[in-house]
Amino acid sequence: MKIDWIEIQKYYNNNHTWRDIIIQFKISSEKLLKASKNGFFKSRSKSDANKLGNIKNPRTLSEETKKKISESRIKYLKEHPEKVPYLLNHYSKGESYPERYFDEIFRNKFEYKRFLPISYYHIDFAVVDKKIAIEIDGDQHYLDKKVVESDKRKNKFLINNGWDIIRIKWSDYQKMIKIEKEEYIKKLIEYILNLINVKPEIIIKENIKNIKPETIIKEKIFYCKTCGQNKIFNKDTDCVKCAHLKQRKVKNRPNIEELLNEVKILGYCKVGRKYGVSDNTIRKWLK
Repeated sequence: MKIDWIEIQKYYNNNHTWRDIIIQFKISSEKLLKASKNGFFKSRSKSDANKLGNIKNPRTLSEETKKKISESRIKYLKEHPEKVPYLLNHYSKGESYPERYFDEIFRNKFEYKRFLPISYYHIDFAVVDKKIAIEIDGDQHYLDKKVVESDKRKNKFLINNGWDIIRIKWSDYQKMIKIEKEEYIKKLIEYILNLINVKPEIIIKENIKNIKPETIIKEKIFYCKTCGQNKIFNKDTDCVKCAHLKQRKVKNRPNIEELLNEVKILGYCKVGRKYGVSDNTIRKWLK
């Protein structure tokens, strides 16, 4: 009996196993192995076979088993803090811009340690003598469920060990105007140095009405020197529209009706020569 290896290959590629082929086409495993060695049949790699096996027969763990794995993992990480995934992955690309930003602000203001390991957690800025932990949080700390749960466990652990936690949400901090940022940083440093007892909070722009008008720094606005209407940057002289007009070879172009009449009478090439441009340029003017 002739074996159709093309049909068998299609069947196998459709997420079927060797055992499925043996049952479906009544072929021995020896024949299948020989066909694979001779190139009549292409078998999947071991890793792909394992993935397919996990899909067809998913591994289910009982709650008791999951608890045991979690406890053993926590125990291992406590005994081997250098193996903590946070340490290996979080800083693999270096510290973030918000962390560098606050590092420059805090420098020489008070003593602290960067990325201080506490059990299997790490603190962004740790004021060790006062046991104050300053955490700089990106949006993932509020949107990613896994990170949120991890932060809850971290907060509970630090509080139980006598740490005072200050979390700075970077996106909220960015929304504040300059004077609000300066006031927040000032109070934060005073709190760390025990000059005040109240922990400062980030005030977002909604509260700008409570700030005295004379304390708000007004932004200077610059306008185009040619048209006097469009806004420009400080170093520019013209807006984009006026700059393009100045770059034109022909400053005074004819209006669309005049141009259409000239093209009908003279053609694109002659009209182009008249204005000192190519015929394609005339077509672009019409567009």
